Amino acid sequence: MMSGVSSRTAGDVGTDRFTRLGIGVTIVVVLAGAVAQLISYRFFGQRIQALDARSDGGVVGAIGDVALAAAAVAAWILAARVRSARLVPVVLAVLLTFLAADKVVGLHDDIPHWLAFYLPVLLATFICLVAVGRGPAGMDRLIGTGLALLAFSFLLHLFGERLLLGLGAGNTTGLAYELKAVVKHGTEVAGYLLIALGLFRLGFRHNS
Repeated sequence: MMSGVSSRTAGDVGTDRFTRLGIGVTIVVVLAGAVAQLISYRFFGQRIQALDARSDGGVVGAIGDVALAAAAVAAWILAARVRSARLVPVVLAVLLTFLAADKVVGLHDDIPHWLAFYLPVLLATFICLVAVGRGPAGMDRLIGTGLALLAFSFLLHLFGERLLLGLGAGNTTGLAYELKAVVKHGTEVAGYLLIALGLFRLGFRHNS
């Protein structure tokens, strides 16, 4: 009995350390990306395309691709380790894999009115994440925070330019638009990384 308790305690300690490390890495990655983008804007006039916050390509896009791919991998790990009620984790893994593949190849860029097709996918992914993240103690904080950040990023993507125009920021190459892009990409990356971290933690804590 004591051995089992010690083993579980050691596992929990390791998981907590992994969680703290993951949160620290997320903060560093997001802040470093934001600083690099603003330095490029301020001192290089957006001539460094790899650091252009308004583009989904370059370093910014690659970091987002990795973050979403990490969430998909974490979902597959969770689906493999959870024996009961496996359907939802499997569906979540498939949805995140589709979104990750689309983010890399830009499939939705060639689809007219892509939002009408993607909203059901995004809504299904949201529902699956809520279902997976909810437990006896409530919603998993990492997954819940990640979902909130992604929702904010998505709304900023849809309505950010309209909001800036309403505030009188009509210069699309100005600082206000650059900050909007930095925040949009930063919250997206942070959201997916936190969700990946939450799914990894669930996968290694629950094997039932």
